[in-house]
Amino acid sequence: MKLNYMQCWNGAMALLGAHKEAIIAIAGVFLFLPTLLFAQYVAQPVFTGDEDMNALVAIYSAYFNENALPIMASNLIISFGGLSIYFSLAPSRNSTVAEDLASALKVFVIYLIANLLTGLVTLPGFILFIIPGLYLTARLILVPALIADQGERNPIELLKRSWSLTKNNGFSILFLVLIIMVVGTIAIGALEAVTGVIASLATGGSGWPFVENLVASLTGTVFQLVLSVVIMSLYIELTGKKVDVDEVFN
Repeated sequence: MKLNYMQCWNGAMALLGAHKEAIIAIAGVFLFLPTLLFAQYVAQPVFTGDEDMNALVAIYSAYFNENALPIMASNLIISFGGLSIYFSLAPSRNSTVAEDLASALKVFVIYLIANLLTGLVTLPGFILFIIPGLYLTARLILVPALIADQGERNPIELLKRSWSLTKNNGFSILFLVLIIMVVGTIAIGALEAVTGVIASLATGGSGWPFVENLVASLTGTVFQLVLSVVIMSLYIELTGKKVDVDEVFN
């Protein structure tokens, strides 16, 4: 099946509108809040701009060693929240937020293993050339949607199914995701820059760290939500399930 960008985007926005209460609730607790707390209480590495590669490695190594626990905890919570959102969006499900969270918790370890396998598959592509790595990532992008909608519990089978569903559409998916990421990154950067300038002018240069972290966390959460609904819309289109979810797309 050839990917239709307009249909995919319209489907994503319809999904967002149809499930906004559930995904906003999940995102607020499991995406926005841990991101904000991490930004507020974990100091980021400080650079002078003159660091060479060895200095950068040393700085990041010290940073990760000092903050290993909060980094791992926030990433796990955010990953769990992201998976729960896919359960809320899955066309085969009609459940409450509590049921979505419970279902996501049951398969969370499988999801982490599938992500680890995805990383192992795509890593050589990123090491050798960036484009092959991005292409492989695009071919395996449907893994969380498959977990949520089809109930597959075999991590290897999840990768195989995603690979099969995205056949002949790898570069189309890659192009769509890159467009979203580029536009999202520019929009987020511009909003954060404006916030920083306003805060700096209002405080005489000291800024409002909490407000700036709040804006950064909020925009990052919105971006992740948009990416999630686009991926689920891709899944629905490529599996032909849009016929079965007319109420969602109407």
